[in-house]
Amino acid sequence: MGSCGTFSVSVKKRDIIAATLPVQDHWLPMSNLDLLLPPLDVGVFFCYNNFLLQLDESVSIIKKSLAEALVPFYPLAGEMVQNSLGEPELLCNNRGVDFIHAYADTELKNIDLYHPDESVERKLVPGKKQGVFTVQGI
Repeated sequence: MGSCGTFSVSVKKRDIIAATLPVQDHWLPMSNLDLLLPPLDVGVFFCYNNFLLQLDESVSIIKKSLAEALVPFYPLAGEMVQNSLGEPELLCNNRGVDFIHAYADTELKNIDLYHPDESVERKLVPGKKQGVFTVQGI
Protein backbone atom coordinates (compact mmCIF):
# COMPACT_ATOMS: atom_id res chain seq x y z
CA MET A 1 0.00 0.00 0.00
CA GLY A 2 1.16 3.56 0.72
CA SER A 3 4.64 4.39 1.97
CA CYS A 4 5.62 6.92 4.61
CA GLY A 5 4.34 10.38 3.73
CA THR A 6 2.65 9.33 0.47
CA PHE A 7 -0.58 7.92 1.85
CA SER A 8 -3.88 9.75 1.76
CA VAL A 9 -6.57 10.13 4.38
CA SER A 10 -10.22 10.47 3.43
CA VAL A 11 -12.69 11.91 5.93
CA LYS A 12 -15.86 9.85 6.35
CA LYS A 13 -17.70 11.99 8.91
CA ARG A 14 -17.16 14.94 11.26
CA ASP A 15 -18.94 15.28 14.60
CA ILE A 16 -18.71 17.31 17.78
CA ILE A 17 -18.70 15.20 20.95
CA ALA A 18 -19.68 16.91 24.21
CA ALA A 19 -19.43 15.62 27.77
CA THR A 20 -22.37 13.40 28.76
CA LEU A 21 -23.13 15.57 31.80
CA PRO A 22 -23.86 19.29 31.53
CA VAL A 23 -21.22 21.78 32.68
CA GLN A 24 -21.94 25.22 34.08
CA ASP A 25 -20.14 27.85 31.98
CA HIS A 26 -17.08 29.32 33.67
CA TRP A 27 -13.69 30.74 32.70
CA LEU A 28 -10.23 29.47 33.64
CA PRO A 29 -7.38 31.97 33.36
CA MET A 30 -4.09 30.90 31.84
CA SER A 31 -1.06 30.58 34.12
CA ASN A 32 1.97 32.81 33.63
CA LEU A 33 3.73 29.89 31.96
CA ASP A 34 0.78 29.41 29.58
CA LEU A 35 1.01 33.08 28.63
CA LEU A 36 4.76 32.85 27.93
CA LEU A 37 4.71 29.72 25.78
CA PRO A 38 3.36 29.65 22.23
CA PRO A 39 -0.08 28.04 21.88
CA LEU A 40 -0.16 24.29 21.33
CA ASP A 41 -2.38 22.41 18.94
CA VAL A 42 -3.50 19.30 20.85
CA GLY A 43 -4.88 16.34 18.95
CA VAL A 44 -4.87 12.56 19.09
CA PHE A 45 -5.59 9.82 16.61
CA PHE A 46 -6.76 6.27 17.19
CA CYS A 47 -5.99 3.45 14.78
CA TYR A 48 -8.13 0.36 14.86
CA ASN A 49 -8.44 -2.85 12.96
CA ASN A 50 -11.88 -2.93 11.39
CA PHE A 51 -11.83 -6.73 11.34
CA LEU A 52 -12.37 -6.92 15.11
CA LEU A 53 -15.67 -5.05 15.16
CA GLN A 54 -17.91 -3.59 12.53
CA LEU A 55 -16.51 -0.18 11.59
CA ASP A 56 -19.61 1.73 12.70
CA GLU A 57 -19.61 -0.15 16.01
CA SER A 58 -15.96 0.77 16.68
CA VAL A 59 -16.60 4.45 15.99
CA SER A 60 -19.73 4.41 18.15
CA ILE A 61 -17.78 2.92 21.08
CA ILE A 62 -15.02 5.54 20.76
CA LYS A 63 -17.55 8.40 20.63
CA LYS A 64 -19.44 7.14 23.68
CA SER A 65 -16.21 6.64 25.64
CA LEU A 66 -14.98 10.11 24.68
CA ALA A 67 -18.23 11.72 25.86
CA GLU A 68 -17.86 9.95 29.21
CA ALA A 69 -14.15 10.83 29.53
CA LEU A 70 -14.94 14.51 28.98
CA VAL A 71 -16.99 14.64 32.20
CA PRO A 72 -13.97 14.80 34.56
CA PHE A 73 -11.82 16.48 31.89
CA TYR A 74 -14.43 19.09 30.92
CA PRO A 75 -11.92 21.87 30.10
CA LEU A 76 -10.95 19.87 27.00
CA ALA A 77 -14.51 20.35 25.73
CA GLY A 78 -14.25 24.14 26.06
CA GLU A 79 -12.77 26.80 23.84
CA MET A 80 -10.12 29.49 23.99
CA VAL A 81 -11.42 33.07 24.21
CA GLN A 82 -9.89 36.45 24.98
CA ASN A 83 -10.64 38.34 28.18
CA SER A 84 -11.08 42.13 28.37
CA LEU A 85 -7.26 42.55 28.50
CA GLY A 86 -6.80 40.55 25.31
CA GLU A 87 -5.27 37.59 27.15
CA PRO A 88 -6.39 34.05 26.34
CA GLU A 89 -8.69 32.24 28.77
CA LEU A 90 -10.31 28.85 28.66
CA LEU A 91 -14.10 29.05 28.48
CA CYS A 92 -15.48 25.82 29.96
CA ASN A 93 -18.80 25.65 28.12
CA ASN A 94 -18.97 22.02 26.92
CA ARG A 95 -18.72 23.17 23.30
CA GLY A 96 -17.42 19.71 22.56
CA VAL A 97 -14.45 18.06 20.91
CA ASP A 98 -14.06 17.81 17.15
CA PHE A 99 -14.26 14.12 16.25
CA ILE A 100 -13.26 13.06 12.76
CA HIS A 101 -13.85 9.56 11.42
CA ALA A 102 -11.44 8.91 8.56
CA TYR A 103 -9.79 6.19 6.49
CA ALA A 104 -6.07 6.01 5.66
CA ASP A 105 -4.95 4.02 2.62
CA THR A 106 -1.91 2.56 4.39
CA GLU A 107 -1.01 0.18 7.17
CA LEU A 108 0.24 1.46 10.50
CA LYS A 109 3.57 -0.34 10.02
CA ASN A 110 4.25 1.85 6.96
CA ILE A 111 4.00 5.13 8.88
CA ASP A 112 7.25 6.65 10.16
CA LEU A 113 6.25 7.55 13.73
CA TYR A 114 9.89 8.54 14.47
CA HIS A 115 9.37 11.60 12.25
CA PRO A 116 5.75 12.60 12.93
CA ASP A 117 6.12 16.11 11.46
CA GLU A 118 6.78 14.54 8.07
CA SER A 119 4.48 11.51 8.20
CA VAL A 120 1.60 12.23 10.59
CA GLU A 121 1.03 15.97 10.91
CA ARG A 122 -2.10 17.25 9.16
CA LYS A 123 -2.91 13.76 7.92
CA LEU A 124 -3.56 11.62 10.98
CA VAL A 125 -3.74 14.55 13.41
CA PRO A 126 -5.74 17.28 11.69
CA GLY A 127 -5.43 20.93 12.63
CA LYS A 128 -8.24 22.01 14.94
CA LYS A 129 -10.59 24.69 13.74
CA GLN A 130 -12.19 25.51 17.10
CA GLY A 131 -12.11 24.23 20.63
CA VAL A 132 -9.18 22.87 22.60
CA PHE A 133 -8.83 19.28 21.44
CA THR A 134 -9.27 17.21 18.26
CA VAL A 135 -9.72 13.45 17.95
CA GLN A 136 -9.48 11.45 14.74
CA GLY A 137 -10.38 7.76 14.46
CA ILE A 138 -8.71 5.95 11.57
